[in-house]
Amino acid sequence: MGKMIPYFFGSSEAPLYGVYLPPKATARDAGVVLCYPFGQEYMRAHRAYRQLASLLAKKGYHVLRFDYRGTGDSSGDMKSVNAHDWVDDVGEAIREMREVKGLSSVTVLGLRLGALIAGAACAARTDVDRLIVWDPILSGGEYEQELLTEIANEKPSPWGGSSGNRVASDGTVYFNGFPLTASFRDSIRKLSLPDVSLAGVDKVLLAVSHETAEFSKLNASWQTHAGLHYQFTPAPHDWNYVDNFGAILLPQPIIQAIIGSMDGGWMDSGRTG
Repeated sequence: MGKMIPYFFGSSEAPLYGVYLPPKATARDAGVVLCYPFGQEYMRAHRAYRQLASLLAKKGYHVLRFDYRGTGDSSGDMKSVNAHDWVDDVGEAIREMREVKGLSSVTVLGLRLGALIAGAACAARTDVDRLIVWDPILSGGEYEQELLTEIANEKPSPWGGSSGNRVASDGTVYFNGFPLTASFRDSIRKLSLPDVSLAGVDKVLLAVSHETAEFSKLNASWQTHAGLHYQFTPAPHDWNYVDNFGAILLPQPIIQAIIGSMDGGWMDSGRTG
């Protein structure tokens, strides 16, 4: 038990690459689906996700992390997918945990853009027990504007050369070496966490490493959900930082806080909204 198992799942036409980590302790009848952020943030978060998966497995959870279509080792490329495909991919990962692994309880966790995709995937579902959104992007429009602002305000690199961040003539945004096509940008603008209905999800955790007006807005918009918990845990959160050394980000305080919340329902030490 406890050995990572890489494999492909989903449809034969669009297989998804996933890494399944079985429980390292007494197995629970419960699984966790980890939804990655995108681009440079995926790379920065990769080690944190591996550690998160390992810690969850030590608590007895089945854990699945996977690549969306057009990313990593999954099928397709960014020219042929849109944000709705990614939402469907999360749904496929949920089905994999419930039907293939035979689990009766599934938690979905997403970071940054992965939180937006995870929230959209859980909307109107009744087969997700808990949703955790970590430092979430509130909407596709907000994410797009964040990238455009970064590009517009970009300063010359101290190491010389061009970052390549730009908006191409066909509408593709290139940021930190990753493309977002015009069609993908159009599709992601339709996603908005404050507008998502999570009535079918028993518990929702909004876990943030820093406090912003956007997070407060999301907390306020979800106040009608009886299972909502807001948890502020100060931790590093510069997910888009780039240097010549490929630095990772391992924000231990919030990782431990999320593990604690999973182990005890939701953490009593967090601040409810």
